[in-house]
Amino acid sequence: MMDGFFKRYAMPLTFLGVFAAVAVVQVHVLSAADRDAMIGWASTNLANLAVRPVGTLVASAFVAEGAQPILLVFGAIGLFPVARRFGTVPSVVLVAAAHVVGTLVSEGVALARLELGLLSSSIRTIPDVGPSYVLSAALVAAILYGPGRLPRLLAAGGLAALVPVLFEGLDRLEVAAVGHLVAMVTGGLVGGLLARRQRRRGGGVPPLAAAPATV
Repeated sequence: MMDGFFKRYAMPLTFLGVFAAVAVVQVHVLSAADRDAMIGWASTNLANLAVRPVGTLVASAFVAEGAQPILLVFGAIGLFPVARRFGTVPSVVLVAAAHVVGTLVSEGVALARLELGLLSSSIRTIPDVGPSYVLSAALVAAILYGPGRLPRLLAAGGLAALVPVLFEGLDRLEVAAVGHLVAMVTGGLVGGLLARRQRRRGGGVPPLAAAPATV
């Protein structure tokens, strides 16, 4: 039973476990200066993406500026239903695509505005970390394709609670707000493709003990 549970939910358990471990280090091990240095190193800003895009994209999803317990709760509400519906590899593809596309589009918009003289050069080094692109995409996918009414309702409640924060500054095309919007759209679209593929294969929501779906 437990073996089936860990296989089915390998993605959320791994993601949230790593995020929680990093949070413990940030809060209880590092000094304030070291925490700031970690955030600066992991930020998906224009300066970091220009020199180490892959490492920055990966690290930024596991480092947060604060509110880690809240992020863990919302992460669980979104990620577990997505993994339950699609399996490990497809759910990783969904959240990774949302995180990458959300980052690249939002930073691309910032770069374009910088080149047009609409932003100062400080935009190149702004702190930009956290799993919120992953979580917002997972919540949308859970609402649209979640396995059952209760997971969908929980995801909808979670997203409703976060929307004022996620979209703050969207009218000013702020990086985070644009990234959240793009990540949510990406999560919905990729989830739709995965659901369509699942239907074509004659599959539905797999039983708990089944092996994870693969691509």
